Amino acid sequence: MAKKNGEIKTKSENKQAIFNFIRINRAATRQDIYVKLGLSLPTIKQGIEFLEKEELIAAAEKVHNTGGRNALTYRIAQGSRYAIGIYVSLHHLAAVCVDLTGAVLYEKRYSLALDLQSDSYLRKIGELVEDVKNALHIEERCLLGVGIAIPSLVSEDGESVIYGMISNFSGITRSVLAKYIPYPVKMYHDSHAAGYAEVWQNPALKNAVYLNLNNAVGSSIILNGKLYTGNNHLSGEAGHIIIRPENGKRCYCGQKGCLYTVCSTSQLDSLTGGDLKQFFHLLDKQDARAQTAWDTYLESLALAIHNIRIMLDCSFIIGGYIGTYIGNHINELHQKIDNLSVFTRYSRTYVFPCTYQKEATAAGAAILIAQSYIENL
Repeated sequence: MAKKNGEIKTKSENKQAIFNFIRINRAATRQDIYVKLGLSLPTIKQGIEFLEKEELIAAAEKVHNTGGRNALTYRIAQGSRYAIGIYVSLHHLAAVCVDLTGAVLYEKRYSLALDLQSDSYLRKIGELVEDVKNALHIEERCLLGVGIAIPSLVSEDGESVIYGMISNFSGITRSVLAKYIPYPVKMYHDSHAAGYAEVWQNPALKNAVYLNLNNAVGSSIILNGKLYTGNNHLSGEAGHIIIRPENGKRCYCGQKGCLYTVCSTSQLDSLTGGDLKQFFHLLDKQDARAQTAWDTYLESLALAIHNIRIMLDCSFIIGGYIGTYIGNHINELHQKIDNLSVFTRYSRTYVFPCTYQKEATAAGAAILIAQSYIENL
């Protein structure tokens, strides 16, 4: 039988396409897949049978049909596969577990200062993985692996740190962090992980920049639904875009006026003893000092978004700690971007707060493990 227009060439790609269609749409019939993906009915049948055999999807309720047999609806099977994500930051360890829909099923966090030279610290990472696994009673055969996100640039194969000045990660390898984890482990750049989680959950965001606005400033670039890492796996370092070259603060990289120096959360929570939630509470109460600091912060952020938008013509996701709180104040950011805009003055159509507002980085690391599994069906 000749292939329909748009039919994907390999059996593996067909399975992936069917699985992802069901995942994204939450539920689908064979007819839905036939109409939307352009695959032949025999190909769909084979793909469905494989995914059911692997317990990745399950037939759900029948769709009522006025004539003929009712059509089965397929959903992602619950409890079939899991991935654990760990975020190793300067001041805490965070862990989440996700299923194949990307839903966060469990999360846990320890306040713990980074100390990669300490065996007890590395042992704590392994204990955290086991805590998550045991809390959900995950069978070992169902655990796909563990993604570890770190605030450093990571090699393409996820085996080593290629730049980690800010957090003393330089020279650290995956094997060090995985010393007490008896499961497959891969290491990821924190901003890449968090950004990918957003796009994985919202496929409509084909081209986007995720701005990871925390104590540090990072980003990730998504092109055509995939992470763009550049020629040397160095892309997305928005924190080192120079915004205030004259009279700017010295960045840890040695330059003056980097985005990191003007858009880290310390520019805001220094008013509230390091409590960002309290800062936004003051902002909601129209506190004058908080409003002045916020206006200054947004001017730099808007300038960075404007400059990146001119080059990439993409959407923007405001993530990190700022993304958690910006919802009630994002119109102020839109206005400042629109004042700079050359072409379209409707930034509300392309600048959004993040979807994952808790433990986005750990969730992203887990989702990247899940995606790797799906790509190898």
